[in-house]
Amino acid sequence: MSSIFFFNQIVEDIKEREVSSIKRYGKFLEYISNPNQSDDANIFVEDILIENKTIPVIITDENYRIIEYKNLDGIKALNDSSYLRNELIKMKNQYDPVIVNLKEIGGDKDEKQYIFFKNSYVLDLIIIAPYFLIIFMILVLSSLYLVFYYSNKSEKDRLWTGLAKETAHQLGTPLSSLIGWNEYIKSKKYIDNKTVSKEIEKDLNRLKTITDRFSNIGSKPKLNEGNLSQIIHNSIKYLKVRTSLKIKTKMNLDDVNIKYNEQLFSWVVENLYKNSIDAVREDGEININLVDRKKSVVIDFTDNGKGIKKGEFKKVFSPGFTSKRRGWGLGLTLAKRIIENYHEGKIYVFKSIKNIETTIRIELKK
Repeated sequence: MSSIFFFNQIVEDIKEREVSSIKRYGKFLEYISNPNQSDDANIFVEDILIENKTIPVIITDENYRIIEYKNLDGIKALNDSSYLRNELIKMKNQYDPVIVNLKEIGGDKDEKQYIFFKNSYVLDLIIIAPYFLIIFMILVLSSLYLVFYYSNKSEKDRLWTGLAKETAHQLGTPLSSLIGWNEYIKSKKYIDNKTVSKEIEKDLNRLKTITDRFSNIGSKPKLNEGNLSQIIHNSIKYLKVRTSLKIKTKMNLDDVNIKYNEQLFSWVVENLYKNSIDAVREDGEININLVDRKKSVVIDFTDNGKGIKKGEFKKVFSPGFTSKRRGWGLGLTLAKRIIENYHEGKIYVFKSIKNIETTIRIELKK
């Protein structure tokens, strides 16, 4: 807005100067027509008039017959008889003419002439410049909006696609197990009811957990006071029996009570642990540390896997970002949403050294 105001000030200033210039033009014509002026004075005034090289001018007599013109297209004036007349109409619509009273030698009355004029080409450009500026700003802002809109839409699409795949993946494990138990039961005449019942109950509980997780992710979950070290231990224990025995997992967990959502936080733990499992070799090592501080709780997931490039520390939490061939890049995105949106904490890549050490850290307020 300040730019437009500035342009308007310039336009008004130039307009004032151009009108003043034409009025002086008229005064000079009156001055020239005075028979008492010397030839030297006339030459001086004509030199001044010649200096007008920008303002289009048409001089007419009292009956609006064109006598002279200046700073208009001479070729058009010769080839098109209506050109000067049309320009005169434009000038009449733009400014009132400057009236020139000419002195007649020995005449009974003075003769009148009219000087019609319009804005110079430069002034017209300056007048429309703010509108071009506004259009340019609108185009730039529209482009930025479209870029933001489509990138945001693309991110949402990746999120929903990933969420659908994550749902299928989450449900796949317990369902496969239940199908397996069903086949086992059909193939056996005599079975240990207690053992089978216990294992099926585990898988059913797992299905209930998955249902609760997806129910909580779409609404504001309830946070309850609980033992954080216990939920981490239980989540790792569940996954540990389903991973390679060669991968070493060490846990050093302080006994901490804090408000959290059990279903969602266990999901974060599982995603981070799975992430570490995918990153390490078969004989890799994963360390999980829970440290109780005065005002916060810090949880570190550290592995000796392939690592994360420094330029990708933030990207790893974006939907669809994955280094795995068959991954869909949603685990860390969900973890970030759960920790930052629902638990008002922080999750980030603390450090990463290729094939030596990578740490993803969670910080929660007490």
